[in-house]
Amino acid sequence: MNEPKISVIIPLYNAEKYIRECLLSVLASKFQDYELLVVDDCSTDNSLAEVKKLSPYFDGRLKIFSTEKNSGGPGLPRTVGIKNASGKYVTFIDNDDMILPDALGIFFETAELYGAEVLHTEKWFIFNKEFNSKNLILDFQGALPGKFVDEPTFEPVDLNYRMQHLMTGKFYCLPWGKFFRRDFLIKNKIDFPAQMQYGEDFVFFFKCLCLAKKYILVPYLTNIHRVGIPSASNSVSGFREIIQSWLKILYLKIGILDEFMRKLEFFKANPVVHFDVLKWTIDLEFSFLKIARNPHEVQSILIEELQNPELNTYGKNFVNACLYNERILNK
Repeated sequence: MNEPKISVIIPLYNAEKYIRECLLSVLASKFQDYELLVVDDCSTDNSLAEVKKLSPYFDGRLKIFSTEKNSGGPGLPRTVGIKNASGKYVTFIDNDDMILPDALGIFFETAELYGAEVLHTEKWFIFNKEFNSKNLILDFQGALPGKFVDEPTFEPVDLNYRMQHLMTGKFYCLPWGKFFRRDFLIKNKIDFPAQMQYGEDFVFFFKCLCLAKKYILVPYLTNIHRVGIPSASNSVSGFREIIQSWLKILYLKIGILDEFMRKLEFFKANPVVHFDVLKWTIDLEFSFLKIARNPHEVQSILIEELQNPELNTYGKNFVNACLYNERILNK
């Protein structure tokens, strides 16, 4: 049997209410030369049963994998999907999202025409909880309306240009709505950090943005994103536990990004950009604290948790330095 052109990867966890719609959207695809890899992260509901009900309709193209234990986030299931994929290209769909019927065909034809390593959509449809074609809303990334590309457009290979665009919000950093050459991911060892329960998608995206020579923005609408579903971080009970978990992930993220950038000649030659990217990442993560109900409680917990010796050393030191600097600047 010939290898499929596209591997569609769906990380699955407790999505029994939504996974059927997700799978049906793939089944409705006009482009048929694909395999569908569903990676279950030890769901505790009937998600897997829902997948198996639809399996016969995919004519052997649906493959089910499972993690040994729940990883706490979609990163590990996505990485399992990449390792088991056989398509020339890879794309990801969240288990409560959908794709449009033309999506896979548009992605494949464009990637082949331009020799793309990464395709990146700038806009998509969103809806809240219950799918209805009448309540679809056009959503987009940092580019202002009217500033989108109107044809496939190569992102300049100049990393200074790309980093400036990143830090001004031009790029939407989640993995869905994008299309990747699988050999590009494998050659560069790009996957989702298994030790990060969230935020791993940014690390994956950042590596792709830095390493892809042919990174192309496309004007097409391909994805339908469901909003209003609680995130993994909201499942943590207690405000202190939320901050503890969040800081641990932040330290890991900063440590991984720093180690990655230290290996690239561009960042060796441009240490200011290296620093700016890390600082921007921290500022972005800390923005959620601005809406905390009790700033004094936040400060007390942070002061205590920032001393935790078990956390990533470089990440901790860098975050501490940035926070201290902010305190000085805000006086």
